[in-house]
Amino acid sequence: MKLIAFSDTHDNMGAVRDLLKEISKEEVEFYVHAGDVVSPFCLKEFEALGKKLYISFGNNDGERNMLLEIAVRNGWVAGDLVELGDLVIYHGANAEILKILCKRYKVVITGHTHGVRIENNNALVINPGEACGYLTGKRTYALYEDGEVSIQEF
Repeated sequence: MKLIAFSDTHDNMGAVRDLLKEISKEEVEFYVHAGDVVSPFCLKEFEALGKKLYISFGNNDGERNMLLEIAVRNGWVAGDLVELGDLVIYHGANAEILKILCKRYKVVITGHTHGVRIENNNALVINPGEACGYLTGKRTYALYEDGEVSIQEF
């Protein structure tokens, strides 16, 4: 399985467009947005990718009903917790919830903290960092392929 995961776009349209240019170069099965899209006009930009997108709602996502409508219209999946077999997407950083998820899934993709995190204890935990670059000054995403993860800066 090969996928690209990103998080915390926070309506930074310049960063979103740069991200889309960058990630469209990779042949992947699907994309993961680990939360904090923020508004529907930002989510609509991802239609250009032409591939399945799985979205975990974040704490700053407004207009969730409209975000969900866009997702459904495009054949994407969106929710607070999104499962794909032995992979789960969860925006939060609650240690107890992450511990529970790590017992049930092999791969946990998360966001929220804006910091890159790759850990492999009971499960592979991936936080791709922030696509917006607001807090760290770095705009990053994760490329996952068959258990291997690399963080890409754009």
